[in-house]
Amino acid sequence: MNIELLKKIGLTHNESLVYLTLIKLGTSKTGQILKASNLNSGKIYEILENLKNKGLAGESIINKVRYFSAAHPSQLLEYLKKKKEEITQEEQEIASFLPELEKHKNTNLEASRAITYTGLKGIKTAADEALDSMKSGEEILAMGVTEKKDKRFNTFWQGWSERRVVKKINAKHIFSERGNYSKAFAKMNHTEVRILEGLTPVTIDIFGEKVLILNYNEPFSCTMIYDKNTADSFKNFFYQLWKIGKK
Repeated sequence: MNIELLKKIGLTHNESLVYLTLIKLGTSKTGQILKASNLNSGKIYEILENLKNKGLAGESIINKVRYFSAAHPSQLLEYLKKKKEEITQEEQEIASFLPELEKHKNTNLEASRAITYTGLKGIKTAADEALDSMKSGEEILAMGVTEKKDKRFNTFWQGWSERRVVKKINAKHIFSERGNYSKAFAKMNHTEVRILEGLTPVTIDIFGEKVLILNYNEPFSCTMIYDKNTADSFKNFFYQLWKIGKK
């Protein structure tokens, strides 16, 4: 029986094990549950109480002895439904709280600093933050753009760029090679593409006064630099390369 599936929906390993044991045994005493599941007796009542609170187990007393049984498997769907409702409620509460958080955000921290993000999720977080900070009509500059990286990044950046286009944010890309990837970007609105082969081993994106330096070699990482002078230096370097790049 699939413990991993139960863990995915929010049960702990031991809760999953006890629930599946109860399904198999039927109404049982704690001693029977412990023997069948090979669990330590110290936490069995805590585990059973958690399952009861989640609506996945029941308790009865027969001749002054406590017995436990698993809820009908269909109750798992009810458990998921309740979790979804709770998540929706939490999303609404957080959404209503965001304006208050924004009021207290210390924008001075962004004057001169650098933050490193790791992994695919970290890079996505940095890129999404950068996009959210840009307004319609502003321009993003990217150099050292390459197709030669993990395909998950190519898929992400194409979807990300489509969102950029919807926001009517302009972009200039200097690609390190010609290929289907560069052609796909050249077809996008609000996008200009030039080729400068073998430009740089890393990709550098400039978002206003922020610079994002991306490393696509494992372990994946990126660094966001919040500094106007640094951004201006990279912009000057970008436009020098843009002049010699091929359309």
